Order: sequence, then C-alpha cells, then structure tokens
Amino acid sequence: MDTEKELDRDLENKLFEEGMNQLTLWLHKKGWTVDIGYLNQDEMLPSSKLINISSRQGIEKQLYSFLHECGHLLIQANWENYEKAYPATARMYAYATTHKQLARSPKYKVDCLSEEIEAWKRGKKLADRLGLYYHEGRYNDLMAKCVYTYVQWANK
Repeated sequence: MDTEKELDRDLENKLFEEGMNQLTLWLHKKGWTVDIGYLNQDEMLPSSKLINISSRQGIEKQLYSFLHECGHLLIQANWENYEKAYPATARMYAYATTHKQLARSPKYKVDCLSEEIEAWKRGKKLADRLGLYYHEGRYNDLMAKCVYTYVQWANK
C-alpha cells in the first residue's frame, strides 16, 4: 500500500512499527525468527531460519530491510527453482567456505546482483500482499542505494 501524501511523521512511524509486527508474525508462521539489534547487520540466515535486522537505522529503514530479507527467504524457499535461477550462487552455498575462483566469476557476481534486485521486488510484493504501509519512493531510494553497493562490489 503506497500513498504519495505525506503523513504526520508520528503516525507514519506507528504504521512502520505495525508493519514490523505484522511481518514478524508472518515470519513466525513460517517457522523463522527475527532478531533486531544494534550489533546486527541485515541478513537472512537460512541454516538458522533467522533474519537479523540492524536497529542502528530508523524504523522505516528497518521495515524496508526486513521486507528485503524476507524477499530472500521467498526466493530461496523452493531450492530447485533457486538453483535454476541462480546456479552460481547456489553452488557457492554448497561450499563450506568461500570458493575464491567462483566468488570472482562474472556468473556469481551477476547471480548475486540479480538476487538482490529480486529480493527487493519480492519484499515490496509481500508488503502489498500483507497490506503493509510503505512509502514507495523512499523504498525505491533505499533499494537503489543498497543495490548500487552490489554494483560497486561486482565491478571490482
């Protein structure tokens, strides 16, 4: 749900908090947990069924990061489809440690970049499906900023 009308910041923050709560419930129904903490970095850990979210960012960015990490969960929910869509990334998961040659390959970098973009898209679709409030422009701005860090990484 998106509205370009500017809401009162307090009301908007309450809507973001409600979104965090609804997303937490959705995640728990899937058998996953979320840990929101100051020392966390935003990440999805499939082996632990855990999503970590950094509380060093404001509530709005926490929600958007949470949606993004849930997007990764949705992408990886069907492993057979995941292996077809992201074969190099799926291969990397098979190694106990980082496989340096694979990590430098264009295939792996493109898979990572593609998955990052798809996770942001799926996060937005999940927000729509759950009826969560978000500001589409600011969501897209954060997506662009985060995806660009992967573009820079892939270009090294």
